[in-house]
Amino acid sequence: MAARFAFFVVASALLLLHCFANSTDLDLEELGTAPVFSYSGNTGPDKWGSLSPLYATCSNGKAQSPIDIVKNKVVRNKNLKPLRREYYPANATLVNHGYNVGLVFGNAGVLILNGKNYTLLQMHWHSPSEHKIHGVTFDVELHLVHMASDGSLAVIAILYKIGDADPIIAKIQSKLAELAKEVFTNQDQIAVGTYDTWKLRRNTRKYYRYIGSLTTPPCTENVIWHIFGKERSISKEQIEALKAPVKATCKKNSRPVQPLNGRQVELFDEFS
Repeated sequence: MAARFAFFVVASALLLLHCFANSTDLDLEELGTAPVFSYSGNTGPDKWGSLSPLYATCSNGKAQSPIDIVKNKVVRNKNLKPLRREYYPANATLVNHGYNVGLVFGNAGVLILNGKNYTLLQMHWHSPSEHKIHGVTFDVELHLVHMASDGSLAVIAILYKIGDADPIIAKIQSKLAELAKEVFTNQDQIAVGTYDTWKLRRNTRKYYRYIGSLTTPPCTENVIWHIFGKERSISKEQIEALKAPVKATCKKNSRPVQPLNGRQVELFDEFS
């Protein structure tokens, strides 16, 4: 297909580093290296581990994501600090992966953790949310996916409740409508041009941190997760716009929560 070069450059680089699929959401199905998965039926989440040896970790992994964050079981870590993010305006492409839509970036800046730079690669959405807070499911979850030079991954998750329109999505809402139309013309990405990531740098006074996995096949582990404690708002129209381009079996594209298996969830709270 035409106009897929930018996306495939990112995909190829990550594949060489053995960092496949979701939360980077690299489309292995289209690269021809793994079978189709979805969110229902014979290719749904409970079947992922048996679809391919590449997906085995989805069923036998011990540090899987997402999780339910139980507030009275988290541990406040006084050594954690506000997340340091240095994001810049960057060229972006809106991509329909089939199981979700996302923005793939050029040089959009970095997340800095313990002096290590994680480059912002893309952002994408799941509806309803994948992570829960004390048993509560949110309407949408946004993932900001970062990768370091050694291939390690770090993801920031932002939870949404229905309310006012989200300005982050508003910037691309017309493009989402265009992408939905392109589904019928066999095109799966649209150039967005320069996307200002400034609004993604809002100060974070509270977040949860734990070690988990990618949330779609192959469910690779050792991903550092940061889930923001304060949710944002999103309109019903924007949720529908995010769902419109994806496959019928992926309109509700959230993986069920996974067992903690003894993992610890840490809390950074500036006011406690």
